[in-house]
Amino acid sequence: RLADAVEAAAPALAEAESRDNGKPLALARTLDIPRSVANLRFFASLAPHAGGAVQRASGPMESMSYSVRKPVGVVGVVTPWNLPLYLLTWKLAPALAMGNAVVAKPSELTPTTALMLAELCGDAGIPPGAFGVVQGQGHVAGQALVSHPDVSAVSFTGGTATGAAVAALAAPQFKKVSLELGGKNAAVVFDDCDFEAAIAGVTRSAFLNSGQICLCSSRILVQRGPDGAFYRRFVDGLVAAARGLVVAAPGDPAADLGPLVSQAQLDKAQAAVLAARGEGGEVLCGGGAPAVVA
Repeated sequence: RLADAVEAAAPALAEAESRDNGKPLALARTLDIPRSVANLRFFASLAPHAGGAVQRASGPMESMSYSVRKPVGVVGVVTPWNLPLYLLTWKLAPALAMGNAVVAKPSELTPTTALMLAELCGDAGIPPGAFGVVQGQGHVAGQALVSHPDVSAVSFTGGTATGAAVAALAAPQFKKVSLELGGKNAAVVFDDCDFEAAIAGVTRSAFLNSGQICLCSSRILVQRGPDGAFYRRFVDGLVAAARGLVVAAPGDPAADLGPLVSQAQLDKAQAAVLAARGEGGEVLCGGGAPAVVA
């Protein structure tokens, strides 16, 4: 029922996600909301089959092993700003399916869809108190949630340094902890590849959601080939593909990329460009913020 409610509210949820994050509305409609619905349906389908398994071992040391379904209690969930509803449902659905209550702290940059989801939970018949949302800065609200003695498990998605802090806060109380942290992913391209598919795949992997996904490719390792010809061909193809991406306001149907989520993210991206230049790198496309996004 919750999946159905989210699916019915998809237009409003997509608009809220786009407005908070800056991602193209088309991306929110085709990625964030459908994946959120899929999360809810998938974990709901597993709920009837979880727990209660019995294994018997025969022979002189005959024994029986069994599992029981026992909720841990309250699960604290801290989610990031890049895929707010998608990652929240990814954590909420299995926790609820196993009989736990959830308190979520969304990013202060993208707070809206968590509140909308809480309202939809009520509409779908989720018991009052089974899902709650607290808003605030991570170092205040997030820290209070993670360290609260009534929270038995914590699921966090975000930066590596913050993840280490979350683990340190949870450790003295021996809470169950799940951490999904930052990545530095490489795409590896060989000269016998399907060239057009490789260009399209790397472009999508690098620039989807304006590159603001931990599994995006931030490094590309390309086989040089004889005399470096394949390497040069691939670089030229990737530059052409990047130049073809449309940077526009999130509501523009033509937009491939919207604005970054915050000034801090823009500063971080520009610092990376400066560092690359300082290490002898050459900027072949872009390298700065567009003057106007309208």
